[in-house]
Amino acid sequence: MQLAKIIKVGDVFDNPGGGTSTVDVVANDHISYIRGNSRIILPLDIFNEVINAFAGQKCTTADLREYNAKVFDSKKGGHSCNCTFLFSLAEKMGLINGDTFGGGKRNDPFFVVFK
Repeated sequence: MQLAKIIKVGDVFDNPGGGTSTVDVVANDHISYIRGNSRIILPLDIFNEVINAFAGQKCTTADLREYNAKVFDSKKGGHSCNCTFLFSLAEKMGLINGDTFGGGKRNDPFFVVFK
């Protein structure tokens, strides 16, 4: 399933912690989105890696930060918003079971269960 066939420029995703993310570029190698006043980039190779690495499993935002801090951890050169944005993309593409769960806090992170 190709992301570019489902996700379009201008798509708006509600963030589980509040606010929205608006897709502004869908390229062959990345997708970028606007959250607040920031433009953030999620590499598509990382999106695909995560989907494959966590197939059939629960995946938390903490798991993503550990999996690839340079993409998912604001304290280590990445952006924490990529965690919930990836969950939103996966949900729109039908790659998760159910919804995004959790409180988005320490000991209660956001999580999904990948198909």
